[in-house]
Amino acid sequence: MGKAIQPEQDHSRHRLILTGVLPPEFEKALNGTDELLVSSREDGRERAVRAWFIVTADGEIYLFNYAYALRVARWRTDPWTRLTVPGGGPSVEGRVRFVDPAGLGGAVQEMIVERWGMWGAPTPEGLRRMVRDGSHVLARVEVPYQEGR
Repeated sequence: MGKAIQPEQDHSRHRLILTGVLPPEFEKALNGTDELLVSSREDGRERAVRAWFIVTADGEIYLFNYAYALRVARWRTDPWTRLTVPGGGPSVEGRVRFVDPAGLGGAVQEMIVERWGMWGAPTPEGLRRMVRDGSHVLARVEVPYQEGR
């Protein structure tokens, strides 16, 4: 596993080209799994928790979290994350971007609602309200661009 992207590397001359599209080998490893190990870091310590996710037809990955979750607080100060397929599967590092669901296409909103409907977002309107009201966040994980994707 490579060295994690460090916060001090986040300036224009060291920025990686980030895209929401997952590497094909990582996306393939997600088939058949419902959870990922999602890492965040604070004070040099890394913490990982299991989390549900969706992958869109375009290969973008989204996480839906309570706004007050510890990992969300960490991402607000350091948006680095590592996604790992449980059971020793591959991992990918990236940056969390909080997104407004209103800016997403209807198909993506429906995927999110289908996955997390039991959390109180049974409709796209409910999803947008939860994010707008601040009880939840919707995050897209952007990973470094790789040639050939």
